[in-house]
Amino acid sequence: MAKDRRRDFGQGLDVGTSFVRCAESCGREIVWHSERNAFIDIEQYGFTEAILTRAQVEYVKNGDQLYIVGTDAMVFANVFNKDARRPLSSGIISPSEKDALSMIEMIIKGLLGKPQLEGELLYYSIPGPPLDAEANLVYHEKTLQGMLQKLGYSAKPINEGLAVVLSELADHRFTGIGISFGGGMVNVCFAFRSIPVLTFSLAKAGDWIDQNAALAVGEKASLICSIKESSLDLSKTEGVSKIDIALSICYDRLIEYVLDKINKEFEKTVRIPRLPEPLPIILAGGSAAPKGFVERFTQALRKSNFPLEIGEVRMAKDPFNCVATGALIAAEAEEGVGEEAVLPPPSTLEEREPELSS
Repeated sequence: MAKDRRRDFGQGLDVGTSFVRCAESCGREIVWHSERNAFIDIEQYGFTEAILTRAQVEYVKNGDQLYIVGTDAMVFANVFNKDARRPLSSGIISPSEKDALSMIEMIIKGLLGKPQLEGELLYYSIPGPPLDAEANLVYHEKTLQGMLQKLGYSAKPINEGLAVVLSELADHRFTGIGISFGGGMVNVCFAFRSIPVLTFSLAKAGDWIDQNAALAVGEKASLICSIKESSLDLSKTEGVSKIDIALSICYDRLIEYVLDKINKEFEKTVRIPRLPEPLPIILAGGSAAPKGFVERFTQALRKSNFPLEIGEVRMAKDPFNCVATGALIAAEAEEGVGEEAVLPPPSTLEEREPELSS
C-alpha cells in the first residue's frame, strides 16, 4: 500500500466508508492511490503469514489476531459467505466496531506513508452535518486529525461536497452543487465562489442500497456490493437478473430520497441567491458510478420542484478520485503552488454579485 516516489508537497485524502483515497501532484500530473476500507479476521496457523505473503494477499497483524485488509477482505468475505468488517459506518468511525481505530490507522498509514517533510500540509475529507442520523462529527474529525498528525502531517479538514466543487467547477468559478454518493453517506454542498452556502449529509447511501437489495434477494450485502461495483447497468431494461432489479429499485428510492431532502433544505434557506447563471450539479462517488445513474438522477431532478435554476448535470471527470483531488487542490492553494490547476479560467459570464432574496 505504501508509496515510494518523489512528489510535490501537499496531499489530499478522502476518508470514505468504502475506500480511502489520496491524491498527490508529481510535476504536472496528479497521481492517486487507494485502498478499500474493509477487513476480515481469519483463523491462523503457524504457516498462515508465510503463505499469505507468497499468495500476495494483504494482511496485518494486531496482537494475536490476523486480518485480511483492503480489496482482498471483500474477496475472502464472499468466499466464506460473510460480510467484511468496516472501520467506518455511515461516513464516520464506527462506534460499534471494536477494532475500528486500529484498522483505519493501519490503512491510512499504509496508504500515505511518512510526509516528505515534517508538517507537510494535508487536507482530509469530512462529512457535512447529517440530517437523518445522530453522529459525533467532532470525534470523527479530531480522531482522524490526530492520526494524521501522529504520522507527521499538518492535517486540516475539508467538507466532502466542497471538495467535489473544488475539483470539478473551476470553469464555473467554483460555484455550484457537489453531491458525493459514497458508501456510507451522501454529501451535498452548495458553494458560491468556493465558499460553502449549504452543506449536509444523509446516512442513506451505497451501503443502504446493498443492505436493502440483499434483504430483497436473500444474499449477503458484500456480494451485492461486488455486483453493483462490477457490472450494474441502470440503463439496461432487458435481460436483467433479480439482483439487478433489486438494485435498480433501491437506486430509484435513494435518488428520490436525496432530491426530497435537497429540495427541503433549500426551501428552508432564509436567503436564496438569484445567481447570474444556472447552477451546475456535479455527481461523484462510487455509488454514482454505475452506467445510467446520471440519466436517472437528471430525470428525477427535472420532475422535482427545485427552487433554483439548474444548468448542467454531469458526472465528475473521475467520480472515484475527485474528493481526494479537491482536497489536494485546497492544500496546493494554501501552499501557493499549482496555480494553473487551482485558478479558474477567465469567464465570459457577466461579472455581478448575486441578488439575495429574503
